[in-house]
Amino acid sequence: MSTRLSAADYRSYMDTTVLPGFYNLIDKDIYAIIINRDFQIEIATDVSAKSVGYQKGQDLKGISFVDCQQLDFLNQLFKESYNDKTKDMILNYGEKLLMLQKLVFERCKVIKFIDMLPYNNEFISYITTYFPVLHPSGEVVAIQSSSIRSYILRFDGHIEKENLTYKEGAFHLRFSTRELEVLFLLSNGATQEQIAQMLGIARGTVSSLITYQICPKFSIAGANTKLLIREAITAGMHRFMPPSLWRPCLIVLNAELLDDPQLNDLFKH
Repeated sequence: MSTRLSAADYRSYMDTTVLPGFYNLIDKDIYAIIINRDFQIEIATDVSAKSVGYQKGQDLKGISFVDCQQLDFLNQLFKESYNDKTKDMILNYGEKLLMLQKLVFERCKVIKFIDMLPYNNEFISYITTYFPVLHPSGEVVAIQSSSIRSYILRFDGHIEKENLTYKEGAFHLRFSTRELEVLFLLSNGATQEQIAQMLGIARGTVSSLITYQICPKFSIAGANTKLLIREAITAGMHRFMPPSLWRPCLIVLNAELLDDPQLNDLFKH
């Protein structure tokens, strides 16, 4: 196990080795940030800052999810999506991000996840990768986070923006809120494991909902997911996001972490 660098040696290494390699990226069209060992944003590209309502990468310096309760930037980041109803869910999102960062530092592990954010009246999804940055001693001194806009779940481009609050007399007359969530996510390409992570429930619960509650309402025998997805898309259910899903969400893509005890309790809330 490597010895932790002193504060002075750490700062020297960051300033002379880690950060200079990032400076040329700041004004490029790249979503990237460096997170220091105190879990604070050390530096970010301008496009990363603009994606969350700031102007320059330097505006993000020092931001951290360590103390989510006191983050003034949550109002800036989520705007009208941050309210009394969504506050706990947004704080839980921050706790999940922090947990992933801790795993990178503790295990020297590359972690990839889908990061979905309701921002500026859009639901934007990114594929984000956390890379450990190592000192020659072996200590993980920072995380380099790189993201790309993602259409892995087909939210962007076809959600009916004017119906974000859901029209009366629509699908909710036949289906419960949870059933509508599952139908929307299934018809937008989410797997049952991804749906479980997004909803904070067990994968078996998702399977049971599909088999015993949703399929019968479409007169589908058993758990014919392919047929169910086709019927849901035909009905246009992929275009109407239930308001309960209009919140930030993370989906971990590392298969080996899906049963990790450090993540299970947190991601099942």
